[in-house]
Amino acid sequence: MARRLPPEMNAKAVQPAYEKWQAVAIGMSRDEVVAILGDPIKDDCHPTNSPYLNYGYIQVPSCPHPRTYTFLIGLNGNGRVFTKIDPFSGRFSVDGTPSQPELIIPADGQVFSHYPRVLDIRWHPVSGVYPVTYSVELGWFPFPTLDGAPSETEFHNELVATELVGPYFVQAFVGASPGRVRVKAHNERGESQWSAYRHFRFTV
Repeated sequence: MARRLPPEMNAKAVQPAYEKWQAVAIGMSRDEVVAILGDPIKDDCHPTNSPYLNYGYIQVPSCPHPRTYTFLIGLNGNGRVFTKIDPFSGRFSVDGTPSQPELIIPADGQVFSHYPRVLDIRWHPVSGVYPVTYSVELGWFPFPTLDGAPSETEFHNELVATELVGPYFVQAFVGASPGRVRVKAHNERGESQWSAYRHFRFTV
């Protein structure tokens, strides 16, 4: 379990009750949505005449846009729900522990040919009790030895980051070789399962 960070360093989370959020269905009227979730949040990002109803957000301190990750209900011209958007890609915690993270980038099997070997790692925020922190594990194949021995066939893994409050990390990769990455989340209730691995390769 990650140690507590100062409040100003943590992501701010305003969330609807998950079971109520999941009860809202496509085709419902605005009144039906409000009966389940209550009145939407009023803020500058979504004024009262917006076709989107705002029911929460995850606000990461270092994220350039304050409302990147939101709970939005979209209404069509007839005032009926046509879309639901949540920060968690539809993965909801059932007991407050973090849900399993899902990586966004790198794409699985992606090949990079740029140098320096800067690896951009991003994932969907996890659901659960906030504050939440993340750990990132990076794996790589070792280089051949000077006597010409072949590389090993197993990845060497290292925990390259812990206590991250945002769902992103940048890391310089070790060499022109295959690699893999995965992410785990932590909160006061416990920790998530590791995300699925994403495999990639640098050619230079």
